[in-house]
Amino acid sequence: MADVKADGGIGLRLFVAGELPEAATDAVRRWQRRVLGPRQDLRVNHELHLTLCFLGLTAPEAVPAVVDALSGITWTACAACVQGPLFLPRRGPSHVIALALEDPHGGLARLRSRVAVELARTGCYEPDERPWTPHVTVARFRQHGQPFPLQNVNITELLVVRMVLYSSLLKRVGAVRTPIAVFPAS
Repeated sequence: MADVKADGGIGLRLFVAGELPEAATDAVRRWQRRVLGPRQDLRVNHELHLTLCFLGLTAPEAVPAVVDALSGITWTACAACVQGPLFLPRRGPSHVIALALEDPHGGLARLRSRVAVELARTGCYEPDERPWTPHVTVARFRQHGQPFPLQNVNITELLVVRMVLYSSLLKRVGAVRTPIAVFPAS
């Protein structure tokens, strides 16, 4: 569950994510099997979530401070709608296929902002300079790829009702995530 940091110390690869409701996850998985599964140039991502903040390698002794910071956030369920497929990065060869999420009431953006501020206060997170694009990663290209036509996945509005702090271990088959703490909406 731990990786070696650049300074030789041990660290946990941490991220905070919004958990998708089971019905939405099931619908995305059906779409993945039907549309992405037959493609040999892709590795389908079975670990579906909405990344709010990626902390990267973090000292294990810092985890309690991260959990405390996230525990102090009061938030309500956030509505989202799947806009459609998105290839990332937006310029150059693609690495990732994602489903872009619309944030109709701004709840996801507010939650992400609060999480980023609280994590930055712990000293374990440095806010990203790039604008945040809410999305769910559904596949990765085995090598750089090019966008191709995709059918939209049909999911009605979904609610993000739980936020989870995960540890992620990179393996040859992809990242394996382990929940550390769960933070439900109020």
